[in-house]
Amino acid sequence: MAIELLGSKMSFLAAADLSDYQYRVVCLGSDGTVNLPQTAVTAIPIGILQNAPAAGEEAVVALLGCGGVSKAHANAALANSAIVALEWVDDVGDSGKVKAAAATQYPVGIVVFPSAAEDDLCSVLLAPLTVKA
Repeated sequence: MAIELLGSKMSFLAAADLSDYQYRVVCLGSDGTVNLPQTAVTAIPIGILQNAPAAGEEAVVALLGCGGVSKAHANAALANSAIVALEWVDDVGDSGKVKAAAATQYPVGIVVFPSAAEDDLCSVLLAPLTVKA
């Protein structure tokens, strides 16, 4: 069972229907809305979605760099201490899970409660947005 201890949260408008994507990594759009990563694995994350909003509704996001531990959907088995980043795939509906970070990605945080398989919830200590992993 994943755990959470949330630090700072902030509300944004959901750019799309995110009702099936609670605990996924989201990115901030130029219009001030949040959405799943839309373009590439190198997208810049803002945090992890904490609720399940429809398009245009309030999306509550646990912010990176503000401390806290958030639940997150994993794209595979992830061990404690793994540095994770966002997953992006052509099927945008499968994007936003956390995965082992690659050198070209911005880190989301460090796993503090592991996942055993894809779609399991893990717990991620939210890291400050600094340099790519």
